[in-house]
Amino acid sequence: MNDKIWRTIDLINWGHQYFLSHQISNAKLEIEWLLCDILKCKRIDLYVDFEQPVMKNQLHIFKKYIKRRIKGEPFQYILGKADFYGNDFLVNDNVLIPRPETETIIDLLEKKNININKILEIGTGSGCISITIFLKKLANSIIATDISKDALGVAKKNAIFYGANTIDFKIHDFLSTDIHSTYDCIVSNPPYIKKDEINNLQSEVRKHEPQIALTDQKDGMSFYRRFADIGMSILNKNGFMLLEFGGASQVDEIVNIFQKHPYKLEFYNDLQGDPRIVEVKLTV
Repeated sequence: MNDKIWRTIDLINWGHQYFLSHQISNAKLEIEWLLCDILKCKRIDLYVDFEQPVMKNQLHIFKKYIKRRIKGEPFQYILGKADFYGNDFLVNDNVLIPRPETETIIDLLEKKNININKILEIGTGSGCISITIFLKKLANSIIATDISKDALGVAKKNAIFYGANTIDFKIHDFLSTDIHSTYDCIVSNPPYIKKDEINNLQSEVRKHEPQIALTDQKDGMSFYRRFADIGMSILNKNGFMLLEFGGASQVDEIVNIFQKHPYKLEFYNDLQGDPRIVEVKLTV
């Protein structure tokens, strides 16, 4: 790369092949995203101005991005942002990268088409769920908690960017600290991966995303037991919980946990057709 004059199209073609040779599945798309960030343009602009020479300083940044990606760092952390429900959210290795599966929570809230007065999110991370709820005006009052001070720092920056100044962010250890208020709705994407399954994750997830947001360091069910135990005391009448979980393999475990209490469960699939969200309602 040293002496050659590189055009945009040259970098796309070279990067595509280079990423493929390193088993990066979305090779071309990721190269495009990296270049869009460097060149401050949209993907279509890469091809409109495909013969545009890339400046040396831009080429230098491109090289650094490529090296980081080849070492396994997720491209979202390289760019410092990730998409959730059509908006970009600041992310770093203190928070999980938002997944499309989690957007199902927003879909379900929208389909209900009800006026939710007070909503609580447990484990807000980047704040993408609560901020999206704010942007879509799905609740009048939003409280978002996390055990990680660093994660809350990221969430607050995202909230400032989107003008979500009414969200109340609080540091809170859900598993060991009581909740003294009641809510119409509780949402959460809690740590649900079993401790002994962490090593089975993709290396870029295992090595870069915060383990505290991935696993409870036990059987992956600690948060659901806690939700089951305290849900009756923190949900208002007709209140409900929308909780993400790890798919079909955890359905029976979740049923067993909640059936010990007066709850009604309903499971919803994500866009891939996998069970992903459980709605928990009081039956008394």
